[in-house]
Amino acid sequence: MDTELREQLKANFRKEVFEVLDLISSKEEQLDYQAKAPIAYVSAELFNQWEDCYQTPKEQDWYKEAFSKAELKVFQEFDEALEAVSKDVPQNPPDIHDFVKTPEWEKLSNAARIALTKLQKI
Repeated sequence: MDTELREQLKANFRKEVFEVLDLISSKEEQLDYQAKAPIAYVSAELFNQWEDCYQTPKEQDWYKEAFSKAELKVFQEFDEALEAVSKDVPQNPPDIHDFVKTPEWEKLSNAARIALTKLQKI
């Protein structure tokens, strides 16, 4: 992979991981996403998008270069919280309008807010 492509990939993933955490932290953003994309299954997207922007690429060298060790630690902590929540949520979680009313959603959203707060201090 050439240097320019590698740098673009790192920049794209940096942007995406922060955007996904923002989405997971915000009921308003989730409901707005559902309203703008009615065919989307936003409840599942919360988990899938995190998988795409962290769980799948996290062991790649370029990914580790894109973030500081402190940032990666915050992501790992959030990932552990997400995995704990996912064990309490059906494989097909409820519609987002119902999911946002559950304790599982509250735990997930809270974990994302905590991660974002920690990341702002880095």
